[in-house]
Amino acid sequence: MSASYIGYTGQDLITETSYEQNKEGLITYTEKKMISRAVTAVTPSLTLTKSIGGITLRAVSTNVVSQGGAFTEITITYQGGEGTTLQQDISNSTGEEPIASNKYFLTGDAGGGSSIVEAAGTANVIYNDDGSFNAFSKNAQNNLFGITSFLNPNAVYKRSFNTTVTATATNLAAVGRIVNASADFPPVTAGTTWLCVGAQYSKRGTSFDVTHDFRASDENGWNTYIYGPPVSPPPVPT
Repeated sequence: MSASYIGYTGQDLITETSYEQNKEGLITYTEKKMISRAVTAVTPSLTLTKSIGGITLRAVSTNVVSQGGAFTEITITYQGGEGTTLQQDISNSTGEEPIASNKYFLTGDAGGGSSIVEAAGTANVIYNDDGSFNAFSKNAQNNLFGITSFLNPNAVYKRSFNTTVTATATNLAAVGRIVNASADFPPVTAGTTWLCVGAQYSKRGTSFDVTHDFRASDENGWNTYIYGPPVSPPPVPT
């Protein structure tokens, strides 16, 4: 969507004003005007803002060119709207984990009302000298002989959007941390928590393509002694 107009305001001759909005919602508004040489031309500050349709746009570039004669041309480009269309990608697969890390290894109902160790027969579990699990013996019951790992569900959530807001230390601080799920996160089973595993910012002109990656734990949750207490996820423009 775009529009333009020409007008005159006192000593400023507005030669062109354009408005464009891309499919992600990012608005680009450019204003060119001729300033009377009777007025000292000052390069506009990038702190300038303009409100259009209730959306605040911020200056992202300025240019001052002397045209000779009686006028100086000033061009200001504003952007905003943040491109708030959020793209969401969710995948759920399995990853191989040590059998001893299974939540039902020592306690709980792994099937038939017993833990995995109980299902194998406690006398059929071989431990290392330090007490860690080594293997199930050939006498293990319920076909557990030789089992050393299991397939654990592994959900991955990726969200992408475009923004004119640059990355900050605060935006990146959540990487490698457990995060509190915001409203856009997919539903998960009780006890499952999310870990922020990546945040990428790619500059495209005056805006940024941003991707946040999150990985779900199993029903035990990510270990807070390793990843710390939960923090807020990187922000999404609203």
